[in-house]
Amino acid sequence: MAKQVVPTKQPENAVLTDAATLGVLIRARRTALKMKLEDCAALCGIGINTLSRIENGNPNCTLGATFAVLKGLGIQLADVSNNTDRALNALDEDWV
Repeated sequence: MAKQVVPTKQPENAVLTDAATLGVLIRARRTALKMKLEDCAALCGIGINTLSRIENGNPNCTLGATFAVLKGLGIQLADVSNNTDRALNALDEDWV
């Protein structure tokens, strides 16, 4: 029997301050979708090792690979530092 994907928790801090927090967010989304590492990597057009490094918070991963994963999993980044109504209204449940 194939091993089941177990959902992991979202990061406790909604503010992304480092690669490790982003990796936790990405892993949480992937596992919530019950997607295996191999399948997600294929969907995003990157290697399994690259996806693993991103999920583990390796700060040396390329932005291109990271954004490919974000796009593949439907995660959108938003800057709400100015807290404008327009920026906040543009967000939905997929915001980071």
